[in-house]
Amino acid sequence: MIEIDDSEKIIRVVRKHWFILLGDIFVLIFFVAIPTLLFFALHLIPIDSIIHFAGNAIFAQAFFFFSWLFVVWMIGWNMWTDYYLDVLLITDSRIFDIEQKGLFRRTSSSFRIDKIQNVTVDQKGIIQTLLNFGTLQLETAGEREDFIAHFIADPYEIKKFINELQDREEERSKLVHFEKPANTVTS
Repeated sequence: MIEIDDSEKIIRVVRKHWFILLGDIFVLIFFVAIPTLLFFALHLIPIDSIIHFAGNAIFAQAFFFFSWLFVVWMIGWNMWTDYYLDVLLITDSRIFDIEQKGLFRRTSSSFRIDKIQNVTVDQKGIIQTLLNFGTLQLETAGEREDFIAHFIADPYEIKKFINELQDREEERSKLVHFEKPANTVTS
């Protein structure tokens, strides 16, 4: 769980591009189609001469079909959880990276906006360029590794947004350092 200060407000929630989820859906459709194709293929092959069932073969086929669908459902749920819970939370002073890995493992890290030194966007290929998604890399001051978010939707707009937040943070820090103390008396 992330801890956001009371003074912070979440300004933006950034997720992966919908095209990534679409690819996962196609994989699930393929896995759902496998038992259907096997069902028709088994009617073409004389499987009854090889394997003998004591009961009705329809019940065995239904059992394996629904077991397969249950496994595909679990894989699909895992894909959806990974897509939906992988987020980049941008507050007015920090950026949180939450990466869901499976159903029960999550990695969370954060860094201050004023510690960002460079924001880089990388779009590879025609699909990423046409659908406007790519990799966002944030280089921070410190010993930590650079932050890399893959398949982010509208990466150039996110880069511009982060740069604007950096400018506001820099102006705010200058105002704090140049204000006169309230206790001083001027003559």
